[in-house]
Amino acid sequence: MADLPDGTLRDWDDIAHEHEWDTLLLGNGLSQNIWEPFGYRKLYDEAKKGGRMTAADRKLFRGTPNFERVLGDLLTTIRVSRAYGLDTGVLRKRYSRLQVAMGEAVRAVHLDRDKVPMDTRRAVRRVMKRFQWVFTTSYDLLIYWAMACDGFDPFMDHFRYNNRCEFDPARASVPASRIPVYFLHGALHLIVGESGATWKRTQTTLRGLLQQFGRPVQGEPQARPLLVTEGSAQDKLDVIEGNVYLRHALDRLYERPLPVVVFGSSLSEHDSHLIDALNEHRRPVAVSMLPDGDEEVQAKQVDIFGRLDAAKPLLFYNAGTHPLGDSSLRVERA
Repeated sequence: MADLPDGTLRDWDDIAHEHEWDTLLLGNGLSQNIWEPFGYRKLYDEAKKGGRMTAADRKLFRGTPNFERVLGDLLTTIRVSRAYGLDTGVLRKRYSRLQVAMGEAVRAVHLDRDKVPMDTRRAVRRVMKRFQWVFTTSYDLLIYWAMACDGFDPFMDHFRYNNRCEFDPARASVPASRIPVYFLHGALHLIVGESGATWKRTQTTLRGLLQQFGRPVQGEPQARPLLVTEGSAQDKLDVIEGNVYLRHALDRLYERPLPVVVFGSSLSEHDSHLIDALNEHRRPVAVSMLPDGDEEVQAKQVDIFGRLDAAKPLLFYNAGTHPLGDSSLRVERA
């Protein structure tokens, strides 16, 4: 049996050429490095404003600003209550209210595209171009803006059909010259209609993507933003499996058999569907971590080591030594 991790974090430069890294899996850590308000604490502070949450809602966050944890705890309470025949109406309303509050908070703290320097967008784009496949779990628009900053080529996102940039699973093949980018948990610019069709909003002369978020879609009164805001991994998976695009995206992650670099994702118990996908093949996996103290880092490493058992080898590197963790990417608050 391999030795347990000891809390050591390698420099990215030391492992960058050890394997032919094929796939990049991005999490919210990249977004937070560029724009600090994307962190859970700032999202929670924003969600408290404007009556988005009641005083009773806020009590659920005592000790943590983590929306995923609170939503997960609520789901557990709802399930237990149902098992005992108790009324769950109030709890389900609270769960839905917190989901909406989280989505609105992401939109509220988001910065405008023009506030993200072109150098930052190009730096992210350069890193993405080093891989064959890119996946992200972030809801924000930073990855999309990086893809598009110098024209989309060589990137593709599969939203290009039916005169409204719609996803068509029958036409989702990837040409050898293109790099596909998949939004595993949805994003602010993605829309799902009543029929289940998924498409993306595009920049217009009247409104940017952020200004369009949450606004009604002409001819689609039931359309809503495609955001996976469920609290537990199983409930996230249920939502993913219920949407053709999200299921397609996760299937592609399952299918990729080559070395994977994970940046900015904690791979926590709330993301076990990602762990399952990474465990589908025996291959090298490199996971970024912040140097938060030896004991805390080691505990996180041991947790991932115990669940990501197909990674051979499993490498842990200091996020700050990776190009995506560079402090020069950060946009300072005014």
